Amino acid sequence: MPRNKEFDYDEKLVTARDLFWKNGYNATTLNDLVDGMKINRSSLYLTYGNKHDLFLKSLNNYIQKKDKQYRQAADRGTDALSAIRNIIHSVLESALKDNNCLFTNTVFELGTTDKEVRAILANQTSNAVTLFEELLNKAKERGELQTERSIPALANFLVSGLVSIYNTHILFGDEKLTRQTAEILISTVG
Repeated sequence: MPRNKEFDYDEKLVTARDLFWKNGYNATTLNDLVDGMKINRSSLYLTYGNKHDLFLKSLNNYIQKKDKQYRQAADRGTDALSAIRNIIHSVLESALKDNNCLFTNTVFELGTTDKEVRAILANQTSNAVTLFEELLNKAKERGELQTERSIPALANFLVSGLVSIYNTHILFGDEKLTRQTAEILISTVG
């Protein structure tokens, strides 16, 4: 007779996500995961699959968290441009608080070598670009944004700029410089 799982799936997934977030994929060992999640190795494999499967689940969990963060920040905007500013400020505050980003780390650690990971990252980037395109088009239609720039190119630039906020803070740990990076990004849309 199979035993019932004696742990909360989502809670343990968050623990694994945070280990990958802190250490990166390659530096997180199975022993780290077993010890951190406080489950035995066979439960890990039976519930989450191998380390790579668990990482993909963790990355998707992180992306869902970030997508929710972006949408909530955008919803607090009174217009399309303030929604964009809110998203950028939300990323800035996350960078300052967390001093790390699983998405950004994964782009540089696995984005060129792991096709499954690259597909997840590309899909999330496309979703973020679409969100910015919608907001930029809305701002342009309402006369809030005066630009001759390509909206898709500007949306891609803004999403790339979100990564630059994390990069600046991770590499230099300089809050003033990180805030200036975010403000420059905001200034591209007024």
